[in-house]
Amino acid sequence: MEHSLNHYQDPVYEAALQRHGLDTFEAWWTRDIAWFEAPNQRRGGWSGVGKLVLPQENLPALTLFVKKQQNHGRRTLCHPFAGEPTFRREYHRLQSLAKAGIPAPKVLMYAESPQAGNQRAILVTENLHGFVDLEQLLPSMLNQPQHARRQLLRAVARQIRRFHDLGWVHRALYPKHIFVRPDDAAPDVALIDLEKARQSLGAWRRARFDLAALHRHTADLSGRDRLYFLKHYLYGETYTRPLGWCDRQLLKWITKRSKR
Repeated sequence: MEHSLNHYQDPVYEAALQRHGLDTFEAWWTRDIAWFEAPNQRRGGWSGVGKLVLPQENLPALTLFVKKQQNHGRRTLCHPFAGEPTFRREYHRLQSLAKAGIPAPKVLMYAESPQAGNQRAILVTENLHGFVDLEQLLPSMLNQPQHARRQLLRAVARQIRRFHDLGWVHRALYPKHIFVRPDDAAPDVALIDLEKARQSLGAWRRARFDLAALHRHTADLSGRDRLYFLKHYLYGETYTRPLGWCDRQLLKWITKRSKR
């Protein structure tokens, strides 16, 4: 991609994007998109996300989420001054999940391009077809029969555990960032919004941080459902075993942190 750095483009979609004139960084940067909300102004720059629908001949339209940012980075040891673009971090995390076989938005394009001293980045992902975020599902889920409700809780718990077992902590694990594709046998679960995610040592630290955030934003779930979720997160197929002393302490810490 002309005049871009750290460029990636999925070859499967290259021709389709070229047909819509989206073959350079500037073409993406200047393309009008429908912002979900006004871009965030912080960290000395701005960052926003919008939706773009591209029609295709004899094929379903491509529904894309386009993230753009300028001078919106996080300082690290390797990038102590300008900082590393947060979308670069998210791009690498999405690719890592894809390699691990964990559902997540598919990356179609990522690129950076400096302009007049400004650090610019664009991340384009494909819509998760057939998925609905957990925030939308919660009201109806609470009225479902117990077996259907717990099937969903089980799928979410086990996918979060898979994510944590890779050494990642999400750091923004809210229901709106957990997407579910309902299925009578086993729902698919995908995680989004990974720009804050980072590697973290210690399984308890990962569980305490992320599960406390999820606990805080699912206040309508019953205590029994919460315990069912936690046991599947901790024990998987052996979830019927009672909580050990250490895991009871973890539950206390999760509950305490969720009240912050």
